[in-house]
Amino acid sequence: MSAPTTNLTAKSDKAASHVKSSERTNLYLVLFTMVAATFVGMLAVGIGLNDGGRQLGFAWLLNVWFVLSICLGAMFFVGIQHITRSGWSVTLRRVAEVTGASIVGPVILLIPVLIALLSGHGNLFSWNDPSYVAGDEILEGKHAFLNAPFFSIRFLVYAMVWVSAGVWMLKTSQRQDRTGDKSLTLKMERRSAPILIFLALTTTFASFDWLMSLDPHWFSTIYGIYVFSGGMTAALAVLSIVAAVWVKSGRYQSLVTAEHLHDITKMMYGFNCFWAYIAFSQYLLIWYANIPEETIWLKHRQAHGWDAVTMVLMFGHFFVPFVVLMPRVAKRNTNVVIAVSSLLLIMHWLDLYWLVYPQFNESPILGSMEILGAMFAVSFTAVVAGWFAKGEKLIPAADPRLPEAVSHHVA
Repeated sequence: MSAPTTNLTAKSDKAASHVKSSERTNLYLVLFTMVAATFVGMLAVGIGLNDGGRQLGFAWLLNVWFVLSICLGAMFFVGIQHITRSGWSVTLRRVAEVTGASIVGPVILLIPVLIALLSGHGNLFSWNDPSYVAGDEILEGKHAFLNAPFFSIRFLVYAMVWVSAGVWMLKTSQRQDRTGDKSLTLKMERRSAPILIFLALTTTFASFDWLMSLDPHWFSTIYGIYVFSGGMTAALAVLSIVAAVWVKSGRYQSLVTAEHLHDITKMMYGFNCFWAYIAFSQYLLIWYANIPEETIWLKHRQAHGWDAVTMVLMFGHFFVPFVVLMPRVAKRNTNVVIAVSSLLLIMHWLDLYWLVYPQFNESPILGSMEILGAMFAVSFTAVVAGWFAKGEKLIPAADPRLPEAVSHHVA
């Protein structure tokens, strides 16, 4: 190992030591307590409802998909960095790797939904209710695809791809830290292309299965990329917050600087514009075609209070971040980046709420079940992330492109 790389590794080790063992233990205790408390709270509220647990199911799906989409976005980020041989992002990549591997958490949380489906419950997915499907020509025609056994098989395939890809990318990178084997970088580059292809396919079909089929009569071929763009933006928002906090605290000093913050924020800014483009494209293509079975989905979201949610998304998810982050100085300001990134995470949750909840209630409803669900899903996934990161560096110290990342400068 060369002298410059050795110095960088030493800096990484020194920075990592700032987080004391006792602090990590206290954090885990807080997260475990939050997981237990919110889970008990959700069950308590669910028992008190008189809708057969239907609201619990929708809140569960909404919040699990919120963290799942972020984990998928993080995996896409890692794969993109490898196939483009990017050096600037090395110091931020480990956070994305840990986030991607943490998809184990939401995958586990979706298993109860599968069990309910296989048990014949149709509270969440109406196509699983034989009495609802009977006599409906469209749903009877879709039965070969929309049935509980085949749905479960497909999810097991998605889960296998996601978990194996996320854990492999993280563990390979961590192994490079321990061994210093530079050939592992080439190995990750070569495998990232097929991984990205499989991620694209599984993300698209999973969004069809878990989100679009909530309204089994409706369909959109652009739906998968809409869900992907939102999750990618949210994942980049998480990375931007981490980068801003590190720059603000000076924890990693020359390893993570305003230059890295600038670039990760630019990437988030670009993907958020992409999300807006896809959202508008879906709206425009469906609306001007004026096909009743397609427009009914949008019409529902333009009445009964959902029109207000649509306007909040339009301004909060696009116009405000677009204007605020447009100046160069804003992308390098830690407080601005943290504020806007946090806003985008909230808007991503609201976007999924806008996709899911109109199938539950005619008008928007937001109560303790939805809030507890968000706290539970996030804290559970954070516990999984902590387990994957435990005892490991948060900077890929042995990556051969680390010196390029440290010397990175935005023109």
